[in-house]
Amino acid sequence: MRIALIFFAALCLVRPVFAASIDYRTAPKFALVIGNTNYDGALKLRNAGNDARLLGAKLQDAGYTTELLFNTDRKTMYEAIGRLADHLNKGGVGVFYYAGHGVEIKERNYLIPVSVSLKEINIITQQSIPMDYLIQRLKESGAHLSVILLDACRNDPSTLRFEKTYRGIAPTGFVPEKPANGMLIAYATQPGERALDGEGHNGPFALALANWMTKPGMILEDAIKHVMTDVRATTKDEQRPWMATSLVGHFVLVPAPNQHIELTAAKSEQHLDASLTRSQPSTPANEAKPALSQWFELLNNDEQMKLTADINRQAASLNQDDLPKLTQQARGGSVVAQSVLGLAYRQGFGVGMKQVRSNQQAIKWLLLAADQHLPFALNELGEMYYLGQGVPKNSSKARTYFEAAIAQHYTPAKLNLFQLLSESSQMDAATMAEMLKNTLH
Repeated sequence: MRIALIFFAALCLVRPVFAASIDYRTAPKFALVIGNTNYDGALKLRNAGNDARLLGAKLQDAGYTTELLFNTDRKTMYEAIGRLADHLNKGGVGVFYYAGHGVEIKERNYLIPVSVSLKEINIITQQSIPMDYLIQRLKESGAHLSVILLDACRNDPSTLRFEKTYRGIAPTGFVPEKPANGMLIAYATQPGERALDGEGHNGPFALALANWMTKPGMILEDAIKHVMTDVRATTKDEQRPWMATSLVGHFVLVPAPNQHIELTAAKSEQHLDASLTRSQPSTPANEAKPALSQWFELLNNDEQMKLTADINRQAASLNQDDLPKLTQQARGGSVVAQSVLGLAYRQGFGVGMKQVRSNQQAIKWLLLAADQHLPFALNELGEMYYLGQGVPKNSSKARTYFEAAIAQHYTPAKLNLFQLLSESSQMDAATMAEMLKNTLH
Protein backbone atom coordinates (compact mmCIF):
# COMPACT_ATOMS: atom_id res chain seq x y z
CA MET A 1 0.00 0.00 0.00
CA ARG A 2 2.89 2.38 0.77
CA ILE A 3 4.16 2.04 -2.80
CA ALA A 4 0.75 3.02 -4.15
CA LEU A 5 0.64 6.08 -1.86
CA ILE A 6 4.10 7.18 -3.00
CA PHE A 7 3.04 6.91 -6.66
CA PHE A 8 -0.12 8.94 -6.10
CA ALA A 9 1.74 11.57 -4.10
CA ALA A 10 4.22 11.97 -6.94
CA LEU A 11 1.37 12.41 -9.39
CA CYS A 12 -0.06 15.24 -7.30
CA LEU A 13 3.28 17.08 -7.23
CA VAL A 14 4.50 16.60 -10.80
CA ARG A 15 2.41 16.85 -13.94
CA PRO A 16 3.89 15.22 -17.07
CA VAL A 17 5.05 17.52 -19.82
CA PHE A 18 4.88 16.14 -23.33
CA ALA A 19 4.25 17.11 -26.93
CA ALA A 20 0.63 17.72 -27.90
CA SER A 21 1.12 15.54 -30.95
CA ILE A 22 3.76 13.05 -31.99
CA ASP A 23 4.55 10.70 -34.88
CA TYR A 24 3.67 7.14 -33.84
CA ARG A 25 6.72 5.63 -35.53
CA THR A 26 9.08 7.70 -33.36
CA ALA A 27 6.87 7.84 -30.25
CA PRO A 28 7.90 6.08 -27.04
CA LYS A 29 6.19 2.68 -26.94
CA PHE A 30 6.19 0.56 -23.80
CA ALA A 31 4.39 -2.64 -22.81
CA LEU A 32 3.93 -4.52 -19.55
CA VAL A 33 3.01 -8.19 -20.01
CA ILE A 34 2.15 -10.42 -17.04
CA GLY A 35 1.40 -14.14 -17.00
CA ASN A 36 0.32 -15.67 -13.67
CA THR A 37 0.05 -19.46 -13.58
CA ASN A 38 1.35 -20.81 -10.25
CA TYR A 39 -1.75 -20.41 -8.11
CA ASP A 40 -2.33 -22.87 -5.29
CA GLY A 41 -3.54 -26.38 -6.02
CA ALA A 42 -6.44 -26.71 -8.43
CA LEU A 43 -6.30 -22.96 -9.10
CA LYS A 44 -3.09 -23.38 -11.11
CA LEU A 45 -3.37 -22.34 -14.75
CA ARG A 46 -1.64 -24.05 -17.65
CA ASN A 47 -1.43 -21.44 -20.40
CA ALA A 48 -1.30 -17.96 -18.86
CA GLY A 49 2.50 -17.93 -19.01
CA ASN A 50 2.50 -19.18 -22.60
CA ASP A 51 0.02 -16.46 -23.53
CA ALA A 52 2.19 -13.78 -21.94
CA ARG A 53 5.23 -14.99 -23.89
CA LEU A 54 3.25 -14.99 -27.13
CA LEU A 55 1.88 -11.46 -26.69
CA GLY A 56 5.19 -10.17 -25.33
CA ALA A 57 7.00 -11.37 -28.46
CA LYS A 58 4.37 -9.80 -30.72
CA LEU A 59 4.62 -6.45 -28.96
CA GLN A 60 8.41 -6.50 -29.08
CA ASP A 61 8.27 -7.18 -32.81
CA ALA A 62 5.89 -4.21 -33.12
CA GLY A 63 8.53 -1.93 -31.60
CA TYR A 64 7.44 -1.89 -27.96
CA THR A 65 9.97 -1.96 -25.16
CA THR A 66 8.41 -4.84 -23.26
CA GLU A 67 8.69 -5.93 -19.64
CA LEU A 68 7.65 -9.57 -19.34
CA LEU A 69 6.82 -10.92 -15.87
CA PHE A 70 5.63 -14.30 -14.60
CA ASN A 71 3.98 -15.44 -11.37
CA THR A 72 4.01 -12.02 -9.77
CA ASP A 73 3.14 -11.10 -6.22
CA ARG A 74 1.25 -7.93 -5.31
CA LYS A 75 4.33 -5.78 -4.69
CA THR A 76 5.90 -6.79 -8.01
CA MET A 77 2.72 -5.98 -9.92
CA TYR A 78 2.36 -2.56 -8.28
CA GLU A 79 5.96 -1.67 -9.00
CA ALA A 80 5.73 -2.83 -12.62
CA ILE A 81 2.58 -0.77 -13.23
CA GLY A 82 4.41 2.21 -11.74
CA ARG A 83 7.37 1.69 -14.09
CA LEU A 84 5.05 1.52 -17.10
CA ALA A 85 3.39 4.78 -16.11
CA ASP A 86 6.75 6.46 -15.45
CA HIS A 87 8.05 5.43 -18.88
CA LEU A 88 5.09 7.29 -20.42
CA ASN A 89 5.59 10.59 -18.62
CA LYS A 90 6.67 12.20 -21.88
CA GLY A 91 3.83 10.69 -23.88
CA GLY A 92 3.67 7.81 -26.32
CA VAL A 93 1.74 4.54 -26.24
CA GLY A 94 1.43 2.07 -23.40
CA VAL A 95 0.08 -1.50 -23.58
CA PHE A 96 -0.80 -3.65 -20.56
CA TYR A 97 -1.56 -7.36 -21.04
CA TYR A 98 -2.54 -9.62 -18.15
CA ALA A 99 -3.20 -13.36 -18.22
CA GLY A 100 -4.26 -14.95 -14.95
CA HIS A 101 -7.09 -15.03 -12.44
CA GLY A 102 -9.34 -12.01 -11.99
CA VAL A 103 -12.36 -11.25 -9.82
CA GLU A 104 -15.13 -8.72 -9.18
CA ILE A 105 -16.04 -7.96 -5.56
CA LYS A 106 -18.67 -5.39 -4.62
CA GLU A 107 -18.58 -3.80 -8.08
CA ARG A 108 -14.80 -3.39 -8.07
CA ASN A 109 -12.49 -5.43 -10.28
CA TYR A 110 -9.23 -7.03 -9.16
CA LEU A 111 -6.27 -8.80 -10.79
CA ILE A 112 -5.06 -11.61 -8.55
CA PRO A 113 -1.31 -12.15 -7.88
CA VAL A 114 -0.16 -15.73 -7.32
CA SER A 115 0.64 -14.93 -3.70
CA VAL A 116 -2.97 -14.13 -2.74
CA SER A 117 -4.83 -16.22 -0.21
CA LEU A 118 -8.28 -17.05 -1.57
CA LYS A 119 -9.92 -18.31 1.60
CA GLU A 120 -11.82 -15.09 2.39
CA ILE A 121 -13.19 -12.31 0.19
CA ASN A 122 -11.73 -9.51 2.35
CA ILE A 123 -8.28 -11.10 1.99
CA ILE A 124 -8.63 -11.07 -1.80
CA THR A 125 -9.42 -7.35 -1.88
CA GLN A 126 -6.49 -6.52 0.40
CA GLN A 127 -3.93 -8.57 -1.51
CA SER A 128 -4.96 -8.05 -5.16
CA ILE A 129 -4.51 -5.21 -7.66
CA PRO A 130 -7.63 -3.06 -8.21
CA MET A 131 -8.31 -2.37 -11.88
CA ASP A 132 -9.19 1.26 -11.22
CA TYR A 133 -5.65 1.78 -9.88
CA LEU A 134 -4.18 0.55 -13.19
CA ILE A 135 -6.54 2.77 -15.19
CA GLN A 136 -5.78 5.81 -13.05
CA ARG A 137 -2.00 5.33 -13.32
CA LEU A 138 -2.16 5.13 -17.11
CA LYS A 139 -4.62 8.02 -17.29
CA GLU A 140 -2.30 10.28 -15.29
CA SER A 141 0.91 9.03 -16.88
CA GLY A 142 0.93 11.39 -19.84
CA ALA A 143 0.43 8.64 -22.43
CA HIS A 144 -1.12 9.77 -25.68
CA LEU A 145 -2.79 6.38 -25.94
CA SER A 146 -3.04 3.30 -23.73
CA VAL A 147 -4.34 -0.21 -24.39
CA ILE A 148 -5.36 -2.66 -21.65
CA LEU A 149 -5.82 -6.31 -22.60
CA LEU A 150 -7.34 -8.49 -19.87
CA ASP A 151 -7.09 -12.22 -20.50
CA ALA A 152 -8.70 -13.16 -17.21
CA CYS A 153 -11.87 -14.66 -15.83
CA ARG A 154 -14.09 -11.99 -14.51
CA ASN A 155 -16.14 -13.60 -11.78
CA ASP A 156 -17.76 -12.98 -8.39
CA PRO A 157 -16.20 -15.04 -5.57
CA SER A 158 -19.38 -15.26 -3.47
CA THR A 159 -19.09 -19.05 -3.62
CA LEU A 160 -15.26 -19.08 -3.58
CA ARG A 161 -15.32 -21.78 -6.24
CA PHE A 162 -12.56 -21.81 -8.86
CA GLU A 163 -12.44 -24.11 -11.84
CA LYS A 164 -9.18 -25.32 -13.29
CA THR A 165 -9.96 -24.88 -16.98
CA TYR A 166 -11.13 -21.28 -16.49
CA ARG A 167 -9.34 -18.11 -15.41
CA GLY A 168 -11.45 -16.93 -12.48
CA ILE A 169 -14.19 -17.70 -10.01
CA ALA A 170 -17.69 -18.91 -10.91
CA PRO A 171 -20.36 -17.84 -11.60
CA THR A 172 -20.63 -14.06 -12.37
CA GLY A 173 -18.18 -11.45 -13.65
CA PHE A 174 -16.44 -8.05 -13.70
CA VAL A 175 -18.39 -4.83 -13.77
CA PRO A 176 -17.47 -2.82 -16.88
CA GLU A 177 -14.66 -0.32 -16.33
CA LYS A 178 -14.90 3.17 -17.82
CA PRO A 179 -11.81 3.76 -19.95
CA ALA A 180 -9.98 7.05 -19.54
CA ASN A 181 -9.71 9.32 -22.56
CA GLY A 182 -7.30 7.86 -25.08
CA MET A 183 -7.76 4.34 -23.74
CA LEU A 184 -9.07 1.02 -25.04
CA ILE A 185 -9.85 -1.90 -22.72
CA ALA A 186 -10.34 -5.32 -24.33
CA TYR A 187 -11.72 -8.15 -22.22
CA ALA A 188 -11.29 -11.85 -22.94
CA THR A 189 -14.97 -12.38 -22.12
CA GLN A 190 -18.16 -10.50 -21.34
CA PRO A 191 -19.41 -9.59 -17.85
CA GLY A 192 -20.87 -12.62 -16.12
CA GLU A 193 -18.83 -15.09 -18.16
CA ARG A 194 -15.54 -16.95 -17.85
CA ALA A 195 -12.43 -17.01 -20.00
CA LEU A 196 -11.05 -20.36 -21.10
CA ASP A 197 -7.45 -21.23 -20.27
CA GLY A 198 -7.24 -23.19 -23.55
CA GLU A 199 -6.78 -26.89 -24.25
CA GLY A 200 -3.61 -26.50 -26.32
CA HIS A 201 -0.53 -24.36 -25.79
CA ASN A 202 -2.42 -21.04 -25.62
CA GLY A 203 -5.79 -19.63 -24.66
CA PRO A 204 -8.21 -18.60 -27.43
CA PHE A 205 -8.09 -14.88 -26.64
CA ALA A 206 -4.29 -14.71 -26.74
CA LEU A 207 -4.14 -16.65 -30.02
CA ALA A 208 -6.64 -14.31 -31.66
CA LEU A 209 -4.88 -11.18 -30.34
CA ALA A 210 -1.54 -12.44 -31.64
CA ASN A 211 -3.08 -13.11 -35.04
CA TRP A 212 -4.88 -9.79 -35.56
CA MET A 213 -3.40 -6.97 -33.49
CA THR A 214 -0.07 -6.74 -35.30
CA LYS A 215 -1.33 -7.03 -38.88
CA PRO A 216 0.10 -4.02 -40.77
CA GLY A 217 -2.50 -1.30 -41.31
CA MET A 218 -5.13 -3.01 -39.13
CA ILE A 219 -7.18 -0.44 -37.17
CA LEU A 220 -7.14 -1.40 -33.50
CA GLU A 221 -10.92 -1.55 -33.00
CA ASP A 222 -11.26 -3.66 -36.17
CA ALA A 223 -8.56 -6.02 -34.90
CA ILE A 224 -10.48 -6.50 -31.64
CA LYS A 225 -13.67 -7.19 -33.59
CA HIS A 226 -11.85 -9.90 -35.53
CA VAL A 227 -10.59 -11.26 -32.20
CA MET A 228 -14.21 -11.41 -31.01
CA THR A 229 -15.22 -13.34 -34.11
CA ASP A 230 -12.35 -15.84 -33.85
CA VAL A 231 -12.81 -16.53 -30.13
CA ARG A 232 -16.55 -17.05 -30.49
CA ALA A 233 -15.88 -19.46 -33.33
CA THR A 234 -13.20 -21.52 -31.60
CA THR A 235 -15.19 -21.74 -28.34
CA LYS A 236 -18.57 -22.27 -30.06
CA ASP A 237 -19.88 -19.08 -28.49
CA GLU A 238 -18.92 -20.13 -24.95
CA GLN A 239 -16.51 -17.20 -24.67
CA ARG A 240 -17.38 -13.82 -26.16
CA PRO A 241 -14.80 -11.03 -25.84
CA TRP A 242 -15.80 -7.38 -25.77
CA MET A 243 -14.19 -3.97 -25.49
CA ALA A 244 -14.70 -0.54 -23.98
CA THR A 245 -13.05 2.35 -25.76
CA SER A 246 -12.77 6.11 -25.66
CA LEU A 247 -10.66 6.29 -28.82
CA VAL A 248 -11.84 8.69 -31.50
CA GLY A 249 -10.45 8.31 -35.00
CA HIS A 250 -8.19 5.46 -36.08
CA PHE A 251 -5.14 3.90 -34.48
CA VAL A 252 -2.99 1.19 -35.99
CA LEU A 253 -0.60 -0.82 -33.82
CA VAL A 254 1.62 -1.72 -36.81
CA PRO A 255 1.47 0.86 -39.61
CA ALA A 256 1.35 -0.24 -43.21
CA PRO A 257 4.21 0.92 -45.48
CA ASN A 258 4.09 4.69 -46.02
CA GLN A 259 1.22 5.01 -43.50
CA HIS A 260 1.53 8.04 -41.24
CA ILE A 261 -0.06 8.06 -37.77
CA GLU A 262 -0.04 11.13 -35.59
CA LEU A 263 -0.89 10.70 -31.91
CA THR A 264 -2.69 13.63 -30.32
CA ALA A 265 -2.72 14.17 -26.57
CA ALA A 266 -5.89 12.89 -24.92
CA LYS A 267 -8.38 15.65 -24.20
CA SER A 268 -10.01 16.45 -20.89
CA GLU A 269 -13.14 14.64 -19.72
CA GLN A 270 -15.19 17.54 -21.08
CA HIS A 271 -14.02 16.87 -24.65
CA LEU A 272 -14.85 13.24 -25.29
CA ASP A 273 -15.72 14.00 -28.90
CA ALA A 274 -12.31 15.47 -29.70
CA SER A 275 -10.00 13.54 -32.00
CA LEU A 276 -7.44 11.36 -30.24
CA THR A 277 -5.55 9.75 -33.10
CA ARG A 278 -5.15 10.42 -36.79
CA SER A 279 -4.09 8.00 -39.48
CA GLN A 280 -4.52 7.50 -43.15
CA PRO A 281 -7.81 5.63 -43.61
CA SER A 282 -7.50 1.98 -44.53
CA THR A 283 -10.09 2.52 -47.27
CA PRO A 284 -10.93 5.60 -49.37
CA ALA A 285 -13.40 7.98 -47.73
CA ASN A 286 -16.04 7.28 -50.38
CA GLU A 287 -15.64 3.52 -50.13
CA ALA A 288 -17.60 1.66 -47.46
CA LYS A 289 -15.62 -0.71 -45.26
CA PRO A 290 -16.70 -4.34 -45.59
CA ALA A 291 -18.86 -5.65 -42.77
CA LEU A 292 -17.17 -8.05 -40.38
CA SER A 293 -18.53 -11.57 -40.79
CA GLN A 294 -20.10 -13.38 -37.88
CA TRP A 295 -17.96 -16.29 -36.71
CA PHE A 296 -20.46 -18.91 -37.92
CA GLU A 297 -20.43 -17.44 -41.44
CA LEU A 298 -16.83 -18.65 -41.68
CA LEU A 299 -17.72 -22.31 -41.00
CA ASN A 300 -17.64 -24.85 -43.81
CA ASN A 301 -20.52 -27.30 -44.32
CA ASP A 302 -19.05 -30.00 -42.06
CA GLU A 303 -18.48 -27.46 -39.29
CA GLN A 304 -22.02 -26.11 -39.67
CA MET A 305 -23.42 -29.64 -39.35
CA LYS A 306 -21.29 -30.26 -36.26
CA LEU A 307 -22.62 -27.04 -34.70
CA THR A 308 -26.15 -28.15 -35.57
CA ALA A 309 -25.53 -31.52 -33.93
CA ASP A 310 -24.19 -29.80 -30.81
CA ILE A 311 -27.28 -27.57 -30.57
CA ASN A 312 -29.56 -30.61 -30.99
CA ARG A 313 -27.62 -32.53 -28.33
CA GLN A 314 -27.77 -29.69 -25.81
CA ALA A 315 -31.48 -29.10 -26.43
CA ALA A 316 -32.28 -32.81 -26.03
CA SER A 317 -30.48 -32.99 -22.67
CA LEU A 318 -31.75 -29.67 -21.27
CA ASN A 319 -33.36 -29.70 -17.83
CA GLN A 320 -34.82 -27.06 -15.53
CA ASP A 321 -31.57 -26.67 -13.60
CA ASP A 322 -29.81 -25.57 -16.78
CA LEU A 323 -32.27 -22.76 -17.56
CA PRO A 324 -30.86 -19.89 -15.41
CA LYS A 325 -27.34 -20.13 -16.80
CA LEU A 326 -28.48 -20.79 -20.37
CA THR A 327 -30.99 -17.93 -20.24
CA GLN A 328 -28.29 -15.58 -18.95
CA GLN A 329 -26.03 -16.53 -21.85
CA ALA A 330 -28.87 -16.15 -24.36
CA ARG A 331 -29.82 -12.72 -23.05
CA GLY A 332 -26.16 -11.78 -23.28
CA GLY A 333 -26.21 -12.46 -27.03
CA SER A 334 -24.97 -16.05 -27.39
CA VAL A 335 -26.53 -17.39 -30.59
CA VAL A 336 -25.82 -20.96 -29.49
CA ALA A 337 -27.67 -20.48 -26.19
CA GLN A 338 -30.54 -18.74 -27.99
CA SER A 339 -30.80 -21.61 -30.48
CA VAL A 340 -30.63 -24.30 -27.79
CA LEU A 341 -33.46 -22.62 -25.89
CA GLY A 342 -35.50 -22.15 -29.06
CA LEU A 343 -35.12 -25.77 -30.12
CA ALA A 344 -35.74 -27.08 -26.59
CA TYR A 345 -38.98 -25.13 -26.25
CA ARG A 346 -40.05 -26.23 -29.73
CA GLN A 347 -39.39 -29.92 -29.13
CA GLY A 348 -40.18 -29.95 -25.41
CA PHE A 349 -37.79 -30.68 -22.53
CA GLY A 350 -38.07 -32.21 -19.09
CA VAL A 351 -39.89 -35.41 -18.22
CA GLY A 352 -43.38 -36.50 -17.24
CA MET A 353 -45.71 -33.84 -15.84
CA LYS A 354 -42.81 -31.34 -15.72
CA GLN A 355 -42.18 -31.39 -19.46
CA VAL A 356 -42.14 -27.90 -20.96
CA ARG A 357 -43.08 -27.05 -24.53
CA SER A 358 -43.87 -23.61 -25.92
CA ASN A 359 -43.85 -22.55 -29.55
CA GLN A 360 -44.12 -18.92 -28.45
CA GLN A 361 -40.95 -19.20 -26.37
CA ALA A 362 -39.28 -21.06 -29.22
CA ILE A 363 -40.09 -18.23 -31.63
CA LYS A 364 -38.84 -15.64 -29.12
CA TRP A 365 -35.38 -17.20 -28.74
CA LEU A 366 -34.95 -18.27 -32.35
CA LEU A 367 -35.76 -14.75 -33.55
CA LEU A 368 -32.88 -13.40 -31.45
CA ALA A 369 -30.44 -15.84 -33.06
CA ALA A 370 -31.93 -15.20 -36.50
CA ASP A 371 -31.42 -11.47 -36.01
CA GLN A 372 -27.71 -12.32 -35.87
CA HIS A 373 -28.16 -14.43 -39.05
CA LEU A 374 -27.34 -17.83 -37.54
CA PRO A 375 -28.39 -20.27 -40.31
CA PHE A 376 -29.64 -22.91 -37.85
CA ALA A 377 -32.12 -20.43 -36.33
CA LEU A 378 -33.18 -19.12 -39.74
CA ASN A 379 -33.96 -22.65 -40.87
CA GLU A 380 -35.88 -23.47 -37.66
CA LEU A 381 -38.04 -20.38 -38.08
CA GLY A 382 -38.65 -21.33 -41.71
CA GLU A 383 -39.93 -24.73 -40.57
CA MET A 384 -42.20 -23.18 -37.94
CA TYR A 385 -43.75 -20.78 -40.45
CA TYR A 386 -44.15 -23.57 -43.00
CA LEU A 387 -45.86 -25.84 -40.45
CA GLY A 388 -47.75 -23.10 -38.63
CA GLN A 389 -46.13 -23.78 -35.24
CA GLY A 390 -46.62 -20.83 -32.90
CA VAL A 391 -47.33 -18.55 -35.85
CA PRO A 392 -49.89 -18.54 -38.67
CA LYS A 393 -48.81 -20.84 -41.49
CA ASN A 394 -47.02 -18.73 -44.09
CA SER A 395 -45.10 -20.36 -46.95
CA SER A 396 -43.83 -17.01 -48.19
CA LYS A 397 -42.15 -16.20 -44.87
CA ALA A 398 -40.89 -19.76 -44.60
CA ARG A 399 -39.25 -19.44 -47.99
CA THR A 400 -37.62 -16.15 -46.97
CA TYR A 401 -36.07 -17.76 -43.91
CA PHE A 402 -34.93 -20.84 -45.84
CA GLU A 403 -33.29 -18.69 -48.52
CA ALA A 404 -31.50 -16.60 -45.88
CA ALA A 405 -30.01 -19.80 -44.44
CA ILE A 406 -29.18 -21.11 -47.91
CA ALA A 407 -27.20 -17.91 -48.54
CA GLN A 408 -24.79 -19.32 -45.96
CA HIS A 409 -24.80 -22.73 -47.71
CA TYR A 410 -26.85 -24.40 -44.96
CA THR A 411 -27.81 -27.81 -46.37
CA PRO A 412 -30.94 -28.52 -44.24
CA ALA A 413 -32.47 -25.27 -45.51
CA LYS A 414 -31.84 -26.37 -49.10
CA LEU A 415 -33.75 -29.59 -48.45
CA ASN A 416 -36.59 -27.70 -46.76
CA LEU A 417 -36.90 -25.24 -49.61
CA PHE A 418 -36.91 -28.09 -52.12
CA GLN A 419 -39.77 -29.72 -50.20
CA LEU A 420 -41.69 -26.45 -49.94
CA LEU A 421 -41.45 -25.74 -53.66
CA SER A 422 -42.20 -29.30 -54.70
CA GLU A 423 -45.31 -29.51 -52.49
CA SER A 424 -46.57 -26.17 -53.75
CA SER A 425 -46.24 -27.31 -57.38
CA GLN A 426 -44.11 -24.29 -58.22
CA MET A 427 -41.58 -26.35 -60.23
CA ASP A 428 -41.73 -28.55 -63.24
CA ALA A 429 -40.01 -31.95 -63.22
CA ALA A 430 -36.81 -30.74 -64.90
CA THR A 431 -36.41 -27.83 -62.50
CA MET A 432 -37.03 -30.12 -59.53
CA ALA A 433 -34.37 -32.54 -60.71
CA GLU A 434 -31.82 -29.77 -61.20
CA MET A 435 -32.58 -28.22 -57.81
CA LEU A 436 -32.30 -31.59 -56.06
CA LYS A 437 -28.95 -32.21 -57.75
CA ASN A 438 -27.65 -28.81 -56.56
CA THR A 439 -29.05 -29.38 -53.07
CA LEU A 440 -27.16 -32.63 -52.62
CA HIS A 441 -23.82 -31.17 -53.70
